[in-house]
Amino acid sequence: MKIGVITSAYPEFEDDPHGIFVHRLMREISKYGHEVHILAPYTGAKTKYTLEGVQVERFHYFYPKRFQKLCGRSGMIDNVKEGLLVKLQVLTFLFFNIIHSLRKFKDRDIVHVQWPIPNGLGALFLKKIHGIHYINTIHGEEVYLSKRYHTLFALNWFVNNSVKTITNSSATRDSCLESGIEKEKLDIIPFGVDIDFYKPLKIPKDKKMFHILAVGYLIERKGFEYLIKAVKEVLTQHENVRLTIVGSGPLEEKLKNIIKELKLESNAKIMKNVSDDELLQLYNSSDLFVLPSIVDSQGNTEGLGVVLLEAMACGLPVIGSDTGGIPDIIQNDETGLLVPEKNILGLSNAILSLIEDEELKDKLAVNGYNKVREKFNWEKIAEDYIKIYNLTY
Repeated sequence: MKIGVITSAYPEFEDDPHGIFVHRLMREISKYGHEVHILAPYTGAKTKYTLEGVQVERFHYFYPKRFQKLCGRSGMIDNVKEGLLVKLQVLTFLFFNIIHSLRKFKDRDIVHVQWPIPNGLGALFLKKIHGIHYINTIHGEEVYLSKRYHTLFALNWFVNNSVKTITNSSATRDSCLESGIEKEKLDIIPFGVDIDFYKPLKIPKDKKMFHILAVGYLIERKGFEYLIKAVKEVLTQHENVRLTIVGSGPLEEKLKNIIKELKLESNAKIMKNVSDDELLQLYNSSDLFVLPSIVDSQGNTEGLGVVLLEAMACGLPVIGSDTGGIPDIIQNDETGLLVPEKNILGLSNAILSLIEDEELKDKLAVNGYNKVREKFNWEKIAEDYIKIYNLTY
């Protein structure tokens, strides 16, 4: 089967986190003998390359090329705030998305759209002109953005013309239903984790120090400021606690200032993005993983929480906020602990319970590890997507 994928985020190299979960899905699908070709906007490096068996081609969406700013690595949502010129590039992006989709994918058996807002127009034109069917994957942001910018009609349009639209969690599906999208068009297939790579390693841990790890893009909806403040509370009862946040993003300086204001320089630090191999080592040398996501000021929240899956696959106990798609991963007191969003005291108490209760900590780690291997491995998820592709025949 010849599969065309239209996406606004895709990695440029193996350890590149930009759209890495899309790549891991398509890499797995290509292992079944399918030809996968990615079409994505230019982000500053190569325009044509092959990444682990997947062909990637990037298109320019504004001229002169040096002024392209919309699709940089921070993501469209943040980049569009940079001024009038970048806002104009939303229109030119949509135009060139259609042009390049029609040129590159007119011989595809099926087209798979990641983030139908803003990537769905090219697939819609392919269907209307060439009769090529498409499916969508909705990650969550599209629904919130459509509500904010009053474009729910466009999202409904893209969904209604698709063979099937996949959501990454129950929360994302429910948001779609609340927005008027037909239930019959929707299905849930989560993103997964490479359980052959992310796994427990025999790394000796520092038994004198309790290490907490968090990973993610440094933006409001990740809720890292609440984790930092919770660690401050934890330290009033246990002084040998260290927090490491791995990531980069627009809130980096703000988070560093919070650490400084709370006098946590010896107990909390922010690391820039690391390679997959380094991240694997960090998972395995830590005692606890926390994803303190929130509903941000724009109404957006965590679609699923792939980093939770990576941590669980490495045998780490996890804590997550009871918001967005996180409850699809964490069953409270069974595969992890759920806490209310923005609740600093609740989060600090959850951390303390795992510091003080070794039996609970071990139970959550084992149950979480087993759940990830059963439900969230890429092989199973790829097979589920291929079944959807086969609906076009």
